Amino acid sequence: MTPSFRKALMAACILPLFASNAHAGLFDFDPAKGGAYITGFVGVAAPSDADFDGTQAPAEGVPGAAGASADIEADFDNDVYFGGGIGYKLPFKYWKYFQPSVELEVSYSEHDVSSGNFNGGQQVFSGEQSRTYFLLKNSSDIIWSENQRIVPYFGGGIGIGDFDTDIQYFPDNGTVTEPTFAVQGSDTAIATLSSIGARFKATDRFDVFVEGRYLQTWGNVDAERTFIAGGASGFNADVDDKPDGFTLAVGTRLNF
Repeated sequence: MTPSFRKALMAACILPLFASNAHAGLFDFDPAKGGAYITGFVGVAAPSDADFDGTQAPAEGVPGAAGASADIEADFDNDVYFGGGIGYKLPFKYWKYFQPSVELEVSYSEHDVSSGNFNGGQQVFSGEQSRTYFLLKNSSDIIWSENQRIVPYFGGGIGIGDFDTDIQYFPDNGTVTEPTFAVQGSDTAIATLSSIGARFKATDRFDVFVEGRYLQTWGNVDAERTFIAGGASGFNADVDDKPDGFTLAVGTRLNF
């Protein structure tokens, strides 16, 4: 028997053992303790700047130039972000180390406008935008020990984002001091979530967690640019944006 043939025979005998172990360890579903839970959290949301795009089509008597661009940029302050959810930890692990959960969650934040511009000009901005998310989430705990106290996890989700926008501005020319135009409206869009975090098991039933997220919308959020000087409310343009942003929160989880 040649050395090459012996090596090939040994490989043929050993490889099925590795394959068997890999199948048993990585690709089987292993039983694990599951159960329902509720969560609550609070933190900071850092939204991306808004870029509302549109084309002016002013109603009769409303300032503006038909066919001209209506591009409004608005910078938002970071602000408080909070929410809660109800979920269920599924009673199995997959790929040996990962235990999934499913969860329904609602969250809210409201952001003041710090600055902005219309068509690249110099204006004074004010106002706010609120963001409410209703999400169906899936996350996976990373578990390597029965006595593990710190549990990393990652996940994602999909649902609806509801956006209520009220942004006002006026020319920064030293004479106008009251808002002359606004971007206003309420709209919804499909929203998705990507998250990563870690839970500390304080007791068998009580966890504390920290989590970072990225939230984005798939589809435009619509609003209207209106002329509001002197109490008027005249249409100027339809505009839209795709809100997104990051959040960092701490929270608690009660397991049942």
